[in-house]
Amino acid sequence: MAKIDEIMKELDSMVTEGAELIHEGQNEDVNLGSFAPRYESWYTRALNAVSAITPERAADFRDAYRVDRRKEVTCATYTISDYLTGLVVTYGGEPSFKTSQVSACKMLRQVGIVKAAIDIAPTVLRDIRTALRAELLDSDLDAARELQRAGYGRAAGAVCGVVLEAHLRSVAVRHSVSIRKKNPAIGDYNDALKDARVYDTPTWRLVQRLADIRNLCGHAKDREPTKAEVEDLISGTDKVIKEVF
Repeated sequence: MAKIDEIMKELDSMVTEGAELIHEGQNEDVNLGSFAPRYESWYTRALNAVSAITPERAADFRDAYRVDRRKEVTCATYTISDYLTGLVVTYGGEPSFKTSQVSACKMLRQVGIVKAAIDIAPTVLRDIRTALRAELLDSDLDAARELQRAGYGRAAGAVCGVVLEAHLRSVAVRHSVSIRKKNPAIGDYNDALKDARVYDTPTWRLVQRLADIRNLCGHAKDREPTKAEVEDLISGTDKVIKEVF
């Protein structure tokens, strides 16, 4: 998944591009032949962004572009797609309203919806990234369980260690907890997160115990980890990744 700051930069540029399209669209001499493809491209990208970040606003965004059912075309029901096809509503042989201004208002609403999405995008994107990471970690834990059932306790423990360290690293990033050590291990993250009061002493002790079992699994010269120890490591890691955020 792309970095959040990269996505935010893209959303900001989308708002800027939308504003430029509004300005250009209000020009009565605009060339719809070149304007329409650029707007259509912007609309597709913006709709995808709105649908992903604020799906509850997607219908409003689409309605500004096209209304599928309407009894008549009025200033209120005129849409951007009407403008792009050059539709002009007349009354008594004269235009009923200025189509460029009406379409500009509709575009302005769309740009406003994109701007509103930007306000909550960081939270939504972090939640999505957290959910994806949790799904991947769950998959790795399932692999550790399979290794354990097959009798490969050390390998299962090594996998759990990777899962636990990766999760603690993401928790540290989420809470802006810095680690001075160049290549921090589970214990380093555990101490830093406890000192930063991200979690309490009982959780710190649990992670410390899990780290000890993981180290036992990772050193071939030490005794073999027992089946119960590896099972504790797997269940404890599962508990941490589901309860510590």
